[in-house]
Amino acid sequence: MWLETRTLEGFHSIVRTENEILVWLRANGAKRLERVRLRDNRSTIWSLTRGGTVLNLHNAFGDAPPPLLRQFVVIARSGHCHSSAFATAAAEVRSWPPLERALRSARLRRAPRKGRVVRGDGPCCGSPEQRVYLQKLYRYLNVTRFDGLLPSRVYLRFSNRMRSRLGQMVPGVRNGQLAVIEIALNVDLMLSGNGRMRLDTMVHEMAHAADYLFNGNVGHGQSWKDWAEYSGCDAAACTHGRIGRRRRGLTTVDRVPSLPKAARELAAA
Repeated sequence: MWLETRTLEGFHSIVRTENEILVWLRANGAKRLERVRLRDNRSTIWSLTRGGTVLNLHNAFGDAPPPLLRQFVVIARSGHCHSSAFATAAAEVRSWPPLERALRSARLRRAPRKGRVVRGDGPCCGSPEQRVYLQKLYRYLNVTRFDGLLPSRVYLRFSNRMRSRLGQMVPGVRNGQLAVIEIALNVDLMLSGNGRMRLDTMVHEMAHAADYLFNGNVGHGQSWKDWAEYSGCDAAACTHGRIGRRRRGLTTVDRVPSLPKAARELAAA
């Protein structure tokens, strides 16, 4: 085990390797973990993959103190179960101050060059009709929930690679200005019966966009909660709710839901 020293400001330690973190987590109860990977991400904080045996962490957690690492023990043992212990642990992880600084630094290091047009982080798996649906939904919610404060044009896409997340907003910088690189939704949200979660997830991610553009913040802090309240969405810390999923082996979803009448009229204006 590594040595830790405590000061009035908290714990201080050397940066740990992936294997050192894995050994510590397993020794403290995360027995299912087989691997820990540190990533230099711009927005993703952590994720569990391969049936909960691989924990991907933002590299900011390389020097996280033991009390914070214990929250990852809770997360790893809970998987994606939404118990109160899981919610508390996830909130503790997201609110760790060095994380926000590391995310901001990663975004600035990987900011697009001046004049470069950035479409987004990944391809859209949706059909042309689904992309039109998403654009109309965004326009409708921007007007009705955000008073038209968000940019009229944002790169929107569907993803068939999200395992637990329902959506994401990718922040970035364009020409020296804060910008939304993309808003992506889990394509499973287009399945029948997921209408409520599809709407809530879109508003949730748009609240992240507003928080980043107007407050310069990421995560689920108080400024995001203010935007969530402003837009009328549930100020929950994450969008990992239960939804209907694709059958095993399917990579595409063809369904295009009907837009509310008000959204259709607004989109046609």
